[in-house]
Amino acid sequence: MSLHFSSRHRSSAGTATTAPIAAILPVPDIEATIAALFNPGDAIARLGSVREMADLLGEKLEKISSAGVVEGLAPGLHVELVVRKLNLLFGSNCAAALGALHSLIMARKPLAATGDAFHLARVLAGSVAGAAALSALLEAPIRDARPDSSIIRSGAEKQALRAANYLIAVAPLDMLVPRNIGETTELAQRMLPAHERTEIAEPLPAGAYRATIPAKAILAAVALARNPGAELLPHLKMAYFAWCNGFHEEGPGTPLDSAKEHFFALPNCTRLAS
Repeated sequence: MSLHFSSRHRSSAGTATTAPIAAILPVPDIEATIAALFNPGDAIARLGSVREMADLLGEKLEKISSAGVVEGLAPGLHVELVVRKLNLLFGSNCAAALGALHSLIMARKPLAATGDAFHLARVLAGSVAGAAALSALLEAPIRDARPDSSIIRSGAEKQALRAANYLIAVAPLDMLVPRNIGETTELAQRMLPAHERTEIAEPLPAGAYRATIPAKAILAAVALARNPGAELLPHLKMAYFAWCNGFHEEGPGTPLDSAKEHFFALPNCTRLAS
């Protein structure tokens, strides 16, 4: 069944400040958390699914959850984050949540996920802890001959999913939700003016919001995820750099326009100062 854009798919004191978080928060009972969210009525038929989800997440995320305690994070933080994201996407439908989880693990790479697994990947990529959990659920990143290539690839994968979140959030309400990274890049092409598209695409309806920075950033990110040495078109390279530095819009009067003015004025100021 095709999905449409909805709020479900669009988003995402008193204690001394020096005390580590792990010492403040109790160790969560993950199975109890899963049961409360996915089996609120204590149905016997769902007990096996609850235990399966708890065991699967415990196995996949045990290493980073243990590391979190050392870093002063609450134990089980990453597991609980994944559970709550699954609940956000699928409500109390434990079968759908488990299906998405298994499909994501089988995808092995974040941009290879499709359907519900793609939605899970992109909502996890929206935060630092979520991105760490996503990496742990998938296979180890591809090791390139040059270490910096692996860094470029993994960074591009995260930025592609984060740009997908933004594009889906601002797309017209009557459009179908993209079910994979390919459909999301098609949406990105539609948001761009004709002279900046790298493929033929039907433009969005008149009046629809065009998020050109994340649209170009996702095209650049997908290209870099496939080939860290890819030579990007200048406008895609600039948009990717802007997106990675927190800019979402371009054009007169935007923060990016102001930043460009200050950047290009810097050499003149340096010459005057010297």
